[in-house]
Amino acid sequence: MKERYIQLLIAVSTVAVIGLIAIQVYWVNNTFTLREQDFASAVSKALNAVSLKLEKLELQKLAQNEVSVPSVTISAQSDSTLILDYGKRGVDVVQGSGSTMTDSDSSLYSGLGQEGLDQGEILSQSGILDDIMGGLLELDIYKSIEDRIDTTMLDSMIMAELDHRGIKAKFMYAIFNKLQQAELLPKAAVGLEDRFLTEGYKSQLFPNDPIADQNFLRVWFPNQNRYLFSTMWLMLATSAVLLIVIMFLFSYSIRTIYRQKKLSDIKNDFINNMTHELKTPIATISLACEALHDPDMRKSERAMDSYVGMIRDENKRLGILVENVLRTSVFEQGEMRLRLQPIHVHQTINQVIGNIDIQVKKRNGTIQTHLDASHDMIEGDQLHITNLIYNLIDNAIKYCDGIPHVEIFTRDEVNGIAISFRDNGIGISKENQKKIFDKLYRVPTGNIHNVKGFGLGLSYVKGVVEKHKGYVEVESELKKGSTFTIHLPYKYEKEN
Repeated sequence: MKERYIQLLIAVSTVAVIGLIAIQVYWVNNTFTLREQDFASAVSKALNAVSLKLEKLELQKLAQNEVSVPSVTISAQSDSTLILDYGKRGVDVVQGSGSTMTDSDSSLYSGLGQEGLDQGEILSQSGILDDIMGGLLELDIYKSIEDRIDTTMLDSMIMAELDHRGIKAKFMYAIFNKLQQAELLPKAAVGLEDRFLTEGYKSQLFPNDPIADQNFLRVWFPNQNRYLFSTMWLMLATSAVLLIVIMFLFSYSIRTIYRQKKLSDIKNDFINNMTHELKTPIATISLACEALHDPDMRKSERAMDSYVGMIRDENKRLGILVENVLRTSVFEQGEMRLRLQPIHVHQTINQVIGNIDIQVKKRNGTIQTHLDASHDMIEGDQLHITNLIYNLIDNAIKYCDGIPHVEIFTRDEVNGIAISFRDNGIGISKENQKKIFDKLYRVPTGNIHNVKGFGLGLSYVKGVVEKHKGYVEVESELKKGSTFTIHLPYKYEKEN
């Protein structure tokens, strides 16, 4: 996958994720705003209902002669004019002469509407209007709001109206005049006057009073936002889960893209290495075959033997390369079965050293052994144990920019044997030490161009060791060499 396509895909994915997150945030914010508006509307309706109930209660008490009409102080005199202001119910002028109003004076109720007629009915039945018109009753405008409202009943009424509209949030109430001064303030609300004025909801009390001061019932919700969010928990939870899923999918996609890019790079590197590895022996065999077709070359038995030996060696090399690839493939598929038998580790190490000694001498290198383990017999697969020892020694020789020097140590452990391979090679960085056992991974070799391979050796080593219920460790420092240690148990324990 080309680099620019990956960058474009990541950019598009990032924009898409940011867009989805922005949409989610906008949706939540917009929903909260709508919920807040609905809440404010419901509270206003509840307070208006409370105000209306308070007014009706007072009118009922008025009809039962329990209270006097709160109004301006008036003494009815002959030929005096009494103005009754009932707000929406209208204004009418009544000519009073100290007597009860007759049917001819029914114009008092003209224009008042049904609500005014009801009020007139109450006044007429109670006889209060006669007293007013006759100057027998004096109306008092100085009656305080505390005397007109039962605070215990007011609290219950507010709670009932809010509950009727589905609002169960904690609230505080207070009564303010038109100058925004507190007329009635419960102890719990002392010091919170500003909150009522800036964050509370209000409704005018007794709006239909004849000539009276304006008082407002104000309600404030201390935990309004928290309450609103609590009513949105299902939506918020769904939104949060959706955002988490989006972020997970985004991170998974990015990780997958980079993994695919890494695998693509490793695959290309493997193909290039394999092509190079296979081309060399094939070219050598081709040249040797052409030389053997030369009639003059056939006359020399020594030359014939040399070219035949060259073909044999290169063919053997090709076989080893193909075997390494197939062996690793079979191992990765989990199809490798161990042929368990007793193995003398020291004997196997010496055999591998004998086979690879020619390669070491070509580079004037040395291999020293310190086989100190007193018990070197283990149960394992002879072929695979031999191959992993060969791979570790071969790597120690290849990844050295000078004369290779390899040391092999063995030591006893509680339930097995430890085999260490120390070299004076180029070393491995801390970052690459985490990757060297990955399939097809090859450590960058800098200016060393003669290092060949497929990146399968250490992956195979780790797989074989773990298949034998052991483990492998590595200690390395750049330009100071590396030490690989494999730990193998004496007895192979089969899985249940």
